[in-house]
Amino acid sequence: MKIRIDKLTKQYGDFRAVDELSLEVNDGELVGLLGPSGCGKSTTLFMLSGLTEPSSGKIYFGDRDVTEIPPEDREIGLVFQNYALYPHMTVLDNIMFPLINRRIPKEEARKRAEEMAEIVHLEGLLNRKPKALSGGQQQRVAIARALVKKPQVLLLDEPLSNLDAKLRISTREEIRRIQQEVRITTIFVTHDQEEAMSISDRIAVMDRGRLQQYERPQDMYLNPVNEFVANFLGMPQINMFEGELRDEGIFLADKLLRRREDMSEGHDLRNGRYRMGIRPENFEIDPEGLKERALHVRMTGRDLLVFFNIGDTELRLLAHSDHNFKKGDEFSISVRPGQIMIFDGDGRTMAKV
Repeated sequence: MKIRIDKLTKQYGDFRAVDELSLEVNDGELVGLLGPSGCGKSTTLFMLSGLTEPSSGKIYFGDRDVTEIPPEDREIGLVFQNYALYPHMTVLDNIMFPLINRRIPKEEARKRAEEMAEIVHLEGLLNRKPKALSGGQQQRVAIARALVKKPQVLLLDEPLSNLDAKLRISTREEIRRIQQEVRITTIFVTHDQEEAMSISDRIAVMDRGRLQQYERPQDMYLNPVNEFVANFLGMPQINMFEGELRDEGIFLADKLLRRREDMSEGHDLRNGRYRMGIRPENFEIDPEGLKERALHVRMTGRDLLVFFNIGDTELRLLAHSDHNFKKGDEFSISVRPGQIMIFDGDGRTMAKV
């Protein structure tokens, strides 16, 4: 099922929660709606589900205009943030419930529920109550219940927010596995950029109700269209600073970061001050580079996050832990080619140099 959203808007008085959102989701794609709290992503999901009525715009499932069709007739499966399982029912009864509600014969409903339980790897837990399950298992029951109706579209609202960090990683992989196995078009809402990037075919980043960028995760990370997307994606966060472009090249506090003749783009940019960004992993240790000193060092697992100053600007670089940096150590760095982002006054990306 292909989904097309055309200038979808939701207005509450003078406040636009979603502002003329347009995008397409291909058949079988998994798309993440990503953004900070209040950006309009959950409102968008609830308009897709039919639980919230749009102020204007259209929603199409395939060639069918579903904008004014009630939720029960949209052929969707919806999984809420809190799973909304029935505590007095077994796993099997929870999964069967939508079918019984549709008056499907009990034996057929049981068979379909058992088949769905196998897909989500719950076949040995069918007689348990939800309170006897882990958070990840409860999540899979909710997904199985949503899918047992054989919907055309699966919608997930912050599906992993109630899980601890380790369980989130394994459960998001399960969601991706299940989605690919049943080949269902899926949209899920999250504020966690790592979560969205790890399992999505494409990501729609939103801010204040407006779509900022809609792209494959890797393409978006490497080529953000504006400063907001560059800041929102990436952990640790991108280094942002006021740099100066001169005839000789790019400077920060009179230290030359990139010679103009070595710039891969932006040769015609005027001299002046610009907002710029460098991701921490795009500094490299270079004996011929700028000499700096570690202010402090933080272990992030296999990498070290090293803090240092250029002038009054604090920056961070990621280095492999075998460098064994510690506070006060001196080192020399350069910036990888094509990895300094330059933004205009409106925050749009002008060049990567």
